[in-house]
Amino acid sequence: MSGTFLSLNSEAVHKRHFKAGDIICREGEYGSTAFYILEGKVEVFLSSPLGHVGTKAERGGFLRKLKSTITGKPQNPRDAKSERAFIPIDAPVDLPFDNPIAELQPGDLFGEMTCMSFYPRSATVRAKTDCTMLEMLRNVLDIMQRNKSFRERVERNYRKRALDNHLRSVPLFETLTPAFIDYLRDRVELRRYAPGQVICQEGEEGDSFFLVRIGFVKVSQAHPGGALVLAYIGRSGYFGEIALLGGGVRTATCTALDHVETVVIRAQDFKLMIEQFPEVRRALEVVAQQRLEENRGRVTTIRSAPIDAFLAQGLMEAQSLLVLDLERCTRCDQCVRACADAHDGVSRLIRDGLRLDKYLIATSCRQCRDPLCMVGCPVGSIRRKNSLEMVIEDWCIGCERCANNCPYGNINMHPFSVQTNDPTSPGKQVAEVKKATACNLCLDYDEPSCVYACPHDAAHRVHPNEFFAYLVQQGDTTLKKGS
Repeated sequence: MSGTFLSLNSEAVHKRHFKAGDIICREGEYGSTAFYILEGKVEVFLSSPLGHVGTKAERGGFLRKLKSTITGKPQNPRDAKSERAFIPIDAPVDLPFDNPIAELQPGDLFGEMTCMSFYPRSATVRAKTDCTMLEMLRNVLDIMQRNKSFRERVERNYRKRALDNHLRSVPLFETLTPAFIDYLRDRVELRRYAPGQVICQEGEEGDSFFLVRIGFVKVSQAHPGGALVLAYIGRSGYFGEIALLGGGVRTATCTALDHVETVVIRAQDFKLMIEQFPEVRRALEVVAQQRLEENRGRVTTIRSAPIDAFLAQGLMEAQSLLVLDLERCTRCDQCVRACADAHDGVSRLIRDGLRLDKYLIATSCRQCRDPLCMVGCPVGSIRRKNSLEMVIEDWCIGCERCANNCPYGNINMHPFSVQTNDPTSPGKQVAEVKKATACNLCLDYDEPSCVYACPHDAAHRVHPNEFFAYLVQQGDTTLKKGS
């Protein structure tokens, strides 16, 4: 760096010294700096317990009371194939799910997303040995990342230590052999994009496959009246496969939502990969078909519904709505009470919202097609599985970003007294932690508690496409605020 730049930014970078055992940063905290290790080693881990916020049935009463608890790791069997082996974090390596701890060494850079996009820290970092590192603000990190020799050093470390881990963090790439990963090691390219920069354009020829290493990518399609957002893709997500599997051209525009870095696999190497590993090709074809069907479904919805009103209220993005038939509803609040009983006294719905004809669209999780709650989760713990409901995974660190991002206020934060998982401290420590919770459609039961509890058959969970199409057939409707 030039002496002039350093003199003008003398307070933007500091050489820090940490003794073995010192905490460098904690998960969930907000920060504005990144760290580059010069000497020593650090351990990266999650101190929050790995466990779903689940429900536990208690005996007695007309409705069984369900108490919110943090349960162990067992997952829904129907989603077993989609489970990840790694937890994505803001570092060169991800954390193994079964033992969420990793080691960083000299030459590693961590905290980039926190520094560049002001996201919460994704993990706790503790000095394993006496350490010396550079702590820098965004302007210094930005200049360093533009420096050719520094970028080469970071990329060399990534190719050597993190590429294997990153590829295997995507379930469908687990079958790649060490020999093929070694082949890719010197052929992949790391590309950086600024916020708002277009990565690939709808309609252009596809020549690359992209794996997201840092940041979030917005996927959108052009439609009359404006672009329609299809998805947000974060670390360990991927895109570009549809064009390379036979479509030829890009079916959507992908744009950097914040500071993004991607691992780029060129078309010829992608072709070689799917030829040598037919199971990878089959898995990619299934994902591509699902994405195409979802996109077609959105277009159908747009053409069959009163678009202006529905778009204005965000209902086009919903996949499941709780609707109350106001001609049947007696305002007894049994639905609200049942939801509260199911979630330790905190209801996840409010009998208030938009009115559409004789129906009230209650305030409850909509299982959005464009889930803004997923944007910016530092550890990728909130995501959609193969089934409809949004799931908040075991490794939620309670940073509240998803709750703040939800435009409808449908994610709650619950405090729990738990034993922490600090792998470097002797014994267990009891602490109060928060976990994000949202309506999961009571997936452990035949139907949602709010629907089951309604004595007048007024509450229903509906699919918006079918529900709106039915209303349109009945005649024109208007949308307004109601309660």
